[in-house]
Amino acid sequence: MTVQSYWCERALLPDGWADAVLIEVDVAGNIIAVTSDTDAGDADRIDGVVLPGMPNIHSYAFQRAAAGLTERRVSGAGADDSFWTWREVMHGFVTGLTPEDNQAIAAQLYVEMLKAGYTAVGEFHYLHLDPDGEPYADRAEMNHAITRAAAQAGIGLTHLPVLYSVGG
Repeated sequence: MTVQSYWCERALLPDGWADAVLIEVDVAGNIIAVTSDTDAGDADRIDGVVLPGMPNIHSYAFQRAAAGLTERRVSGAGADDSFWTWREVMHGFVTGLTPEDNQAIAAQLYVEMLKAGYTAVGEFHYLHLDPDGEPYADRAEMNHAITRAAAQAGIGLTHLPVLYSVGG
């Protein structure tokens, strides 16, 4: 088993701050050993402070591409906007998404999350119909797109399927 080693001057560990930390990672990317107060040896050096990754526990990836569409008043003058008017605009956007669109949007979002320090995402998912409003032959087709996007980006995924069976 090949192990990659990283050494950092300072890291936040479960028991608190530690100095001269060696982190060993297996080929699957799992941390298999952490040792503090040790020499760097042949390990790759990491400059700066090392912190644990942060999970994003509430994500709707498709909304990343809809950003800006619903941050304006959509009703007539004096009318009340609400969750339901927002939902109409949002649904108008997502009804045209294909699995390929969904995967591209999610992959881009997940790369942005990784760059911001997130290492895992809890993805709420309720896109199940094709652009014509019909179920896909494989009803999990849009879910598969999210799974592929997470693998493509390299982020941990907890997929949270959602079904709204009644509205209004």
